[in-house]
Amino acid sequence: MIEFAVDVLLYILLLAAIGFGWISVIGLLLFPDIRSRAFTGLRAGILAMTLVTSSAICYSIFTWTRDGGMQYLMLVLAAALMLVMVVALNRIAADAICRKTVPVGPSHTGEQKDRS
Repeated sequence: MIEFAVDVLLYILLLAAIGFGWISVIGLLLFPDIRSRAFTGLRAGILAMTLVTSSAICYSIFTWTRDGGMQYLMLVLAAALMLVMVVALNRIAADAICRKTVPVGPSHTGEQKDRS
C-alpha cells in the first residue's frame, strides 16, 4: 500500500514539474518584454526543477528505507545540494533581472535638458 502512495506522490510531483516547465516555455514565447520573459521563465523553471528534485529525494528516501544501499543516500545528498545551489543562484538571478534600470535618453517626465 505504501508503494502505491509513493508512486502517486511521484506522479503528482512530476506532472506538476511538467506543468511548470510548460508555463516557463510559454512565458518565454509569449511575453513581450524581455524582463517579464526572463522573470517568468526563471521562476517557473526553478519551480519545475524544485519539483523534480523533490521527487528524486522522495524516491531515493523510500528506496533507501526499503532496500538499503549507499547509492540512494548519495542521491538524497546530491539532490539536496542541487536544491541549495538552485536557491542560492535564484537569488542572484532575481537581483540581476529585477535591478532598476537607468533611463537612457530624455527623461520620462517629458523635460529635456537645454544644451546651450
